[in-house]
Order: sequence, then C-alpha cells, then structure tokens
Amino acid sequence: MKTFATLTTLMVIVFLVTPAMGAEPGPVKRVVYENAIDEEITRSREMASLLTSRSPNLRKKGHREASMAMFLETHRDKLVDDMLEMNLEPKGYKVERFLNERFSCTCYATWAAK
Repeated sequence: MKTFATLTTLMVIVFLVTPAMGAEPGPVKRVVYENAIDEEITRSREMASLLTSRSPNLRKKGHREASMAMFLETHRDKLVDDMLEMNLEPKGYKVERFLNERFSCTCYATWAAK
C-alpha cells in the first residue's frame, strides 16, 4: 500500500510539473531573441570586413553583411516584437531564417535590384 501511495504521489507531481517546464514565458523568449539578434549583428560586422577585398563577389558579400548589421540594429525591437507575436520557437535556425527573410524582403531586395 505504501508503494502504491508513493507511486501515485510521484505521478501526480510529474503531471503537474511537466507542463510548467515545457512552457517558456515571454520574457525568456525575448531575451533569447535579443541575444540571437546580437550574435547575428556581431557575425555580420565581422563579415563586413570583406568590403576591402579585391574580389568583386566578396565585396558584394561584405556590403550585404554591412547592410544586414545596420538593418538589425535599426529594427531590433520591432523584430523581437514580431517574433513574439508569431510565437516563433526560440531555436537558432528558425530565428536566423526569420531575420534573413525580413532583411531580404525590405532593404536588401531594393538594393540588389539596382
């Protein structure tokens, strides 16, 4: 009887704790998104050093990365709010894809068409 009571108590605890662990509150997601954007800005700034390359293709890549860094710095808060509104999973590849799509659909698409 003691074993049954112990197992029942443990099962109740597991059922109550599991949903609480799976849900990620908004402030935690905001921090994850902000950190991901900061990492992307840092990476883009490093790649912007290609602007001084002798290769025209590398200079184009450097210009794109410099533009990306400027875009992310300018629209950081709006991007985080959009990701929260979409309830985007805080996984690195999903955040990176979201940022690339937003960048491509705005200023870079205009620049690349010229």
